[in-house]
Amino acid sequence: MNDNSISYELLKKISNYIKYLSMILAGVFLVINITDILVSVFFRYFLSYSLVWTEEVARFTLIYSVMFGSVAAISYGDHVKITIVLDYLPDIISKIIKIIVHIIIVGIIAYITYLGIKYVDNAWRFQTLALGIPKAIPLMSIPIGMGLFLVQYILIEIIGINKDVITRELEMRK
Repeated sequence: MNDNSISYELLKKISNYIKYLSMILAGVFLVINITDILVSVFFRYFLSYSLVWTEEVARFTLIYSVMFGSVAAISYGDHVKITIVLDYLPDIISKIIKIIVHIIIVGIIAYITYLGIKYVDNAWRFQTLALGIPKAIPLMSIPIGMGLFLVQYILIEIIGINKDVITRELEMRK
């Protein structure tokens, strides 16, 4: 039990670190996004001058904010789940279906992360129109966000399994 407790606590700390880091980063990118939009509106309507780059900054920061926010959301279990069918199935069949679903989810997220890495690798030679930065910089939101999502999803599942094992061991000792 001691080894399980240590690994459980370590995994929980790593998961919490990822959760809080992703919330902070999502918040920072959202603040940049809102500030950028307000600056754009101010310049356009009060100074009659349109800043070309603000649309790109708004788009890129919103994408980063959503990617980091999805990691925070999975940490709190805030993603949509439809479990009505599982609720009416026998426990063993329900557990088997849950395992299959988890494997499929991990596979899809890993594949999207892989495709994102390949996409970013090919995008370094292109530049964004307004900012003139490599297109790979905004596109890195995909592999970074999905990679963090994958790690956090796996950690949450392992923590859930470990928590169940530790709870059963404690109940058996009583």
